[in-house]
Amino acid sequence: MIITETNQTEKIQKSYNYKQELNTDLKLSNIKIALVLPAFNEEKNIGYVLSNIFPFYSENMDIIVVDDGSSDKTVKVAKNYDTLILYHQENKGNGAATITGLNFCKNNDYDLTIILDADGQHDPNFIPLFIKKIVNDKADFVIGNRFNYYYDMNPVKKICSKLLTVFYFFLYGKKISDPSNGYRALSKKILQENSFESYYSITQEMLFKVLPKYKCKEIPIKLKSRREGKSFIKIKKYFGIIISSFLKFYILEKLDKFYNTFFKKSEK
Repeated sequence: MIITETNQTEKIQKSYNYKQELNTDLKLSNIKIALVLPAFNEEKNIGYVLSNIFPFYSENMDIIVVDDGSSDKTVKVAKNYDTLILYHQENKGNGAATITGLNFCKNNDYDLTIILDADGQHDPNFIPLFIKKIVNDKADFVIGNRFNYYYDMNPVKKICSKLLTVFYFFLYGKKISDPSNGYRALSKKILQENSFESYYSITQEMLFKVLPKYKCKEIPIKLKSRREGKSFIKIKKYFGIIISSFLKFYILEKLDKFYNTFFKKSEK
């Protein structure tokens, strides 16, 4: 199904595939699951990702590809699989595509939403682990941790990631070993109680909103290298995003609570 900004639709024939071990110790018949894949010009990668997702596919699971204004054949490849496609008329960025997917899941009452990249870095083999943490362990938020395994990361990026771990632990007393990892799962509770708005810092906005109030878990994952293309993330730009997110979603929120607590009382 293709869902555009003009609400045009196209049906795609369903063909289900099942992975037995996904259901051995999970009762998923009443759980509505969504996999959200933001995608921009990923025609060389997305077919590989979708083909590796389908061994874990079940009839109560929807694969939602958010095409972020791709100029290549991303949509054409995705249509070869049983997917729902949300379509941006123009490129808005990964954060915007993620938010579009999350809003769709929120409006359509999914019980569990998993976000993974369309570039092949996030191994679909870990999907059952995310599901088990939400369903069995009653977690609200689950994030992947690539550092439990060997991962060939730029040393500067690795140091930055460790500093972010310390930063969030200092703020909230919760350890997030890999705070920039986009492989995540969110419960229905989080989606229904929150709105996300940051086109360029959705990963960090999510942590600022989730860590203080919800049960969080992390699972070890292996992160693969991009199969084709390259990442657009730059260190200097990313740190600017972290600072702006901190000011907006932490400092301003604290100031707003302070104002509501002290000044509004005095106005009565």
